[in-house]
Amino acid sequence: MHRARRLASIAVVASLGLSGLTACRSEPSVAAYVGDDTRITEKRVQEVWDDAFAAVQTANAEAEASAPPATLSITRADVVRTLVSNNVLTEVAQRESVAAPAELPLGDYATQLRLPQDAEYVRLYAESDALIRALRTKVQAAASDVTDDDLREVFDVLVSAQEVPAGTTFDQFKTQLPAENLALVKTAAAVRAEVAETTDAMKITVNPRYQPLTIPVLEFQTQNGALKPLVSVPLGATPDGNPVTDVS
Repeated sequence: MHRARRLASIAVVASLGLSGLTACRSEPSVAAYVGDDTRITEKRVQEVWDDAFAAVQTANAEAEASAPPATLSITRADVVRTLVSNNVLTEVAQRESVAAPAELPLGDYATQLRLPQDAEYVRLYAESDALIRALRTKVQAAASDVTDDDLREVFDVLVSAQEVPAGTTFDQFKTQLPAENLALVKTAAAVRAEVAETTDAMKITVNPRYQPLTIPVLEFQTQNGALKPLVSVPLGATPDGNPVTDVS
């Protein structure tokens, strides 16, 4: 189970609630609505994406000729997810009376995201992750024990990503998972519940072009260094799990 132990380096990000489009919240120029007052426009999404692309291009131009050129590691859907997460988690943190550190290790996040440190996306992601970590710290003592359902979700994701040795059963995985990884799943499930209390009451609508959108509460790092969702909540789907159709 050496691969399962890589869960110890899991990065935590945001969790959001579910919502669908309504006739008055379906403008093609809007990527997502958060509450009654916040619109994340396609223009804003493009700005963040363009900024990251430009930062990668500049880094490539300044790199040594022998260095392989870097490629942009994020998509527009990643930008939408992070912008929405940033808005929602700020509200959740205020409700729970927690705050992110004043100084964030942007260099570490840049390495993790495989982006230059000066890209705006790095800062947005770091702010959301810092708030999640603060929430995790707060719920750690009171979090309920991890359930088989929680562990089964993790197991299925890792099997799908071929991060668990072939032939490993769920019972084997569960009994061999290190204690620190069990604690990560436990607090992730608790934070997901905490965030859902806020998002369930919020009007969150995602443009169908970004659906289905999964918001990770916990991520793992694959063998090639990419971050993938481990524990997550779907966003922009109906309660039965079906995508919402575009009514614009």
